[in-house]
Amino acid sequence: MPILRRGVRILLFGVAVTFATAWLNTAAHAAEQKTEGEKPAAKSGPKSDAKDAVSASDAEDESGSSSASKHSDSGSGSTAKKPKYPPYADFFKEADDPIPGLIKLRKKGGSLYAELSPSQLNRDFIVVISIARGIGRGMLLAGMSWNFGDDWIWQFRKVDDYIQVVRRNVRFTAAKGSPEERAVQLAYTDSILFSLPIVTTSPSGSYVIDLNQVFMTDLPEISQMLPGFSFSSQRSTWATNKGFADNDELEVAATYASSGMTEIDSVSDTRGATINVHYSVSYLPQNGYRPRLADDRLGYFLSVIKDYSQKGDEEHFVRYINRWDLSKADSGADLSQPKKPIVFWLEKTIPYKYRNPVREGILEWNKAFAKAGFEDAIEVRQQPDNADWDPEDINYNTFRWITSSAKFAMGPSRVNPTNGQILNASIIFDADFLQYWSTEYETFTPASIAAMTGGPLDLKSYEEQVHRQNADRSFFPACDLANGRALDFALGSAVIMAKADSDDKGKSSAEEERMIMQGLKEVTMHEVGHTLGLRHNFKASAYHTLEEINDPEKMKGKALVASVMDYTPSNIVPKGKTQGDYFSTTIGPYDMWAIEFGYTPEGDKKSLDKIASRSGEPALQYATDEDTRGIDSDPLVNRYDLGSDNIDYAKQRAELISTLWPKIVDRVVKDGEGYEKAREAFGVLLSQYGRAMYFASRYVGGVYVNRSHKGDKDAAVPYVVVDPKKQREALDMVAQEVFNDKPFQFPPDLYNHLSASRWDHWGAEVPLRNDYPVHEVISLWQGRILDQLLSSLTLDRLHDSELKIPADQEAFTAPDLLDGLTKAIFSELDTLQGGDFTNRKPAISSLRRNLQRQYLTRLSNLAMGNTSSPADCQTVAFAELKALQDRMNKLLASNVKLDDYSRDHLTESSARIGKVLDAHLQLRMPGSGGGIFELRYGEGQDHTP
Repeated sequence: MPILRRGVRILLFGVAVTFATAWLNTAAHAAEQKTEGEKPAAKSGPKSDAKDAVSASDAEDESGSSSASKHSDSGSGSTAKKPKYPPYADFFKEADDPIPGLIKLRKKGGSLYAELSPSQLNRDFIVVISIARGIGRGMLLAGMSWNFGDDWIWQFRKVDDYIQVVRRNVRFTAAKGSPEERAVQLAYTDSILFSLPIVTTSPSGSYVIDLNQVFMTDLPEISQMLPGFSFSSQRSTWATNKGFADNDELEVAATYASSGMTEIDSVSDTRGATINVHYSVSYLPQNGYRPRLADDRLGYFLSVIKDYSQKGDEEHFVRYINRWDLSKADSGADLSQPKKPIVFWLEKTIPYKYRNPVREGILEWNKAFAKAGFEDAIEVRQQPDNADWDPEDINYNTFRWITSSAKFAMGPSRVNPTNGQILNASIIFDADFLQYWSTEYETFTPASIAAMTGGPLDLKSYEEQVHRQNADRSFFPACDLANGRALDFALGSAVIMAKADSDDKGKSSAEEERMIMQGLKEVTMHEVGHTLGLRHNFKASAYHTLEEINDPEKMKGKALVASVMDYTPSNIVPKGKTQGDYFSTTIGPYDMWAIEFGYTPEGDKKSLDKIASRSGEPALQYATDEDTRGIDSDPLVNRYDLGSDNIDYAKQRAELISTLWPKIVDRVVKDGEGYEKAREAFGVLLSQYGRAMYFASRYVGGVYVNRSHKGDKDAAVPYVVVDPKKQREALDMVAQEVFNDKPFQFPPDLYNHLSASRWDHWGAEVPLRNDYPVHEVISLWQGRILDQLLSSLTLDRLHDSELKIPADQEAFTAPDLLDGLTKAIFSELDTLQGGDFTNRKPAISSLRRNLQRQYLTRLSNLAMGNTSSPADCQTVAFAELKALQDRMNKLLASNVKLDDYSRDHLTESSARIGKVLDAHLQLRMPGSGGGIFELRYGEGQDHTP
């Protein structure tokens, strides 16, 4: 029925268009009859035609040459027709020399003119946009590629005396000549961006248009990133214009003006912020490239079209992987050099000491291409210091080194959106990720901790975040590996310094250098993988055990993980244990497999299905960005985890970091330096500790996800509930290492050395509180893990898992979770005996009291129905609160003499529980109205998961 209704709508729309066209033709004919004799009759034929060439006589008229006299009537005197356009030679009399290229360019005054030949009309051009010079803010960074959505496909179309600049809608198609094609043409339109008057024509018949009207205007994405700024045409100029046989390179120094009231640290005066925007214009290739269909068992970036002629997919989607057009020079050889290799140019801005690991990281991918049948598929060349070509030139694939204080790396590529062919790529490294000691970890907020651990944990919050990001053009989903690498370098540096004795500083310095070079090479391999079309694979880190990773013999010549497309943390072991490589120094088995799928010349469906059907192998597990959100279920899919068991990883991190707390000040701060690095190091250690514990907590309510298809060898079913024993082990681990005050009992003097940066100037952030907020920071991390365990999704999955596991098998249930949390967090209620408790030595420590308040808040909201958790879980929470209140009251009535803090805390907590229990019962009494209200503890904080 939906298809029938859609067909009827299309039919009715077509009928309406037919009637409208007939009416317009009738009206136009009447107008012609009325004005006949007032002007020459219109030329026959369509106004816009792919073969619209200027006839010899018309070309003479339009270029200003003489023509035969025309008379309006036989009785009038002879009058010469006024030329339609000024003569070409006169128009360009004072212009600069022509710029030959794909489209001939010519500059006159401050304007740039293009000469479009008739053969260039109605032909597809691809327009690639990048930032040549930025302002160090958002996406306005040098080297950043811009292609919001698809890369731009333009056509120039002649309509009367105008040339329209049209952005083609390439997402919807159908077979030529089919009824579906006519339906698509009625349903979807191209976008007419500009209509430019023809200013003159050349002697050869080309149409001359002023490009300033196109490029000396606002690029909306820029103004959206700079609220309060507007494009200033008076202050914007052409930076460079270059023409080549296959492309034109245009660059605009675009100035955006404001009142000057907004301050941007990287802009000297915000009354005028200039951003050089580079445009590469070339024909959309028509080279016989054969696109390759995607497979969801492995990860490539996609070019997706909707082909209404396709019958296989109910939604008509056709998904092509993004890849380079590689073909063998010797098609009959098993291993052949490519006809045209992928060449990366190392930009001359890369520091000398880093060029070698970068070069090695790029060339490492030739191992994968060799398996796909190509020898030396990738080449690396060094840009000479005197080179005059621009890195943005579409003829060059570049590795760029920028300084923008953004701590990121990216591997963007430019793609033909109709078939997925990669046309050009660039890799951008921001040098600041090597400056790993950062004020970023001086303070924490709930938002910063959430960002380190997957983001929102419930569906509503996740949807709100997506909505905000879609509305915020300053947000860009860049690859975040380099930023995380800075944190790993900081941890590695602290560990290496802590391990070293006072007399082997040279050895520790060399070890730190080895770590940095390995990390730089791994990030390079990762970003090159993106330019080859590969997406992230966040399940690759679960391939080996930690013991295997640090076995030098076993890992010799191998990657630490299955794919460098994962985000892996630094592999650092506690003192006294064998230390393997810090980072992978080569690509992994998944990388080899993915390149084989994407680039092996045998690209028929049968051979590709055979390759993809290996997905059940442990080394080839795949999960990507949309699988690693806070709302996702697989505990092995995380950014920056390591090893096949995240509980083991958390234990190792706990052991490692526990030995570092007391040594921070001595090992990190040198004589004569301020103590801000101690504060930064403390933040780094706490981040690493908290993140590892969060990964362990995800086993509770976890569900493993597999992408294999039916019939794949050794493949698991799509969803597997985490073993109940593993869930209990994870809860016990978190109870011991997070919901316990012992791991956070640091030397008291340490807190007095955690000084904030003392600088107050542009580019520096002054913390709101100089002394360290101990309770707040630890509570933030404890609260984040509580939110994960008590989120509505975790409880939903626990509840659902009872139906996914046969009744005669054990399951970990919501009552198991709540009972375990209560016992761990309120363990004092069962263990406290008589003692000499004082306010300085309380029965319940301040860290524990804060944790208990957080837990009570979440448990109360659950019982009150203020979350979307299952009703059964609300009922269990009510019972848990009632039992907890009874235990509190029993302790308060006992002979145990408590300190003021502990006694008052329990008294207040019991009273609050009583109010919740009363409200819970009233809420569900007949005639109570059924309203729901939210109970909050704390100061203005919403703790609802």
